[in-house]
Amino acid sequence: MEPKLFYIRESYFTDNSTFKKMLDTGNYSKQSKRTHLCMLIESNSNNFYIPLRNNLGDDMRKYGRIGHHVPSEKRKDAGLDFRYTLIVNDDKYIEFQTQSKIPNSQLRKIKNDYEIIQNEFSVYLNGFIKAAKKGRIEKEPLYRESSLINFLSELGIK
Repeated sequence: MEPKLFYIRESYFTDNSTFKKMLDTGNYSKQSKRTHLCMLIESNSNNFYIPLRNNLGDDMRKYGRIGHHVPSEKRKDAGLDFRYTLIVNDDKYIEFQTQSKIPNSQLRKIKNDYEIIQNEFSVYLNGFIKAAKKGRIEKEPLYRESSLINFLSELGIK
């Protein structure tokens, strides 16, 4: 399966302005220009969009994996950040990236590591769901900054 890169339209961020723990909160223009990788991970038929950040830093922290390192020549600390993943199930908010806005080296790394990224994200997602069901999101350093907190019903968590 090939990775797909998208933008999430500004209207998504304005329509969901009450969401917590988002990247660039309130800066809808910046949010809509950020490249997202679409991961089709099966969980209640949701579409997950993982943002590419310039300064991810270490993708593996002492408390667990927060993302996947995708460096470029100019952005050595860039990577996909699992913590700020969004669920977008309505295509009206999605814009397919027709021209790559990221360096070829990053695109190649994403393509080569796609299966690894899917597996790493799946582990992150399952851990988040488990922590949420136990009411431990705020106590777990790996999940306390997660924007997935906005999608508990989509994840089947009551």
